[in-house]
Amino acid sequence: MAEPIFMRVGERSIIDLPEFWRATGNFLGLLQEVDSAVASKKNGNLRWRVTTLQNEPAPLIGVTPILLGRYIGSDTSARVEQEIITNVASLTERGERNKFLSDAALTRVEKLARTTPTVGESAIYTASNGSVTLTATVTVKTLNQVKDLTCPKSVSFGTIVGNLDTISVHNGLEFRVWDEETKRPVRCYLDPKQKTEAMDLLGARVLVTGMAKADRYGRPLSMQVETFHSASISIDLPTIEEMRGSIPDLTGGLSLKEFFEDCD
Repeated sequence: MAEPIFMRVGERSIIDLPEFWRATGNFLGLLQEVDSAVASKKNGNLRWRVTTLQNEPAPLIGVTPILLGRYIGSDTSARVEQEIITNVASLTERGERNKFLSDAALTRVEKLARTTPTVGESAIYTASNGSVTLTATVTVKTLNQVKDLTCPKSVSFGTIVGNLDTISVHNGLEFRVWDEETKRPVRCYLDPKQKTEAMDLLGARVLVTGMAKADRYGRPLSMQVETFHSASISIDLPTIEEMRGSIPDLTGGLSLKEFFEDCD
């Protein structure tokens, strides 16, 4: 079983109750979302018990993961804590995340980051024998990085290729594709008629086309899907020999040298 995971809420010893309530609620939501992603189960493997609560020098809450009885033998608690902290740190420092920080988890981080102007920077960390083992800070920079990942700056028709990762029906029918070019997840919205096909391709490499919303760097964030299919489908293209002569008498009987000289 993993050590407790802590969140320091801001940097001040006094905080209004609504702010503390929102921060701890989003901390719990982040724990649950990453637990679900690591376990590949909607309800995850863990529940979280408050084992530390103090307000000096700043409000601090520590929770210990408890493995649900039916998942004894599948202790993912240490992995969940590691993914939370490394993803928040990566998000803050480089604006990057891996597949274990879902869109819902990203929203939780965003809400935590929005408290920084009023309570200061927050921190999420684990500790063993009184020493911090992993730590990540939630700052104004974190909020800016999340905005870059979620706020579109342009819309255009496009195509992405990548692995079809997850399918959700909570906020309309959508799935995520990890774009091979950007190495980032793209949220793709489906027509209900496409659900069966998407389920069949779950985990496969797919090619998706549609209207894409992109960030300021042109990297796709989301797409309203028009078509998608397995990217492993081979398309038989004609050979050079087969294409030879497909446009008859292009030069009008002239050699290429004479043809291009005549164009001048």
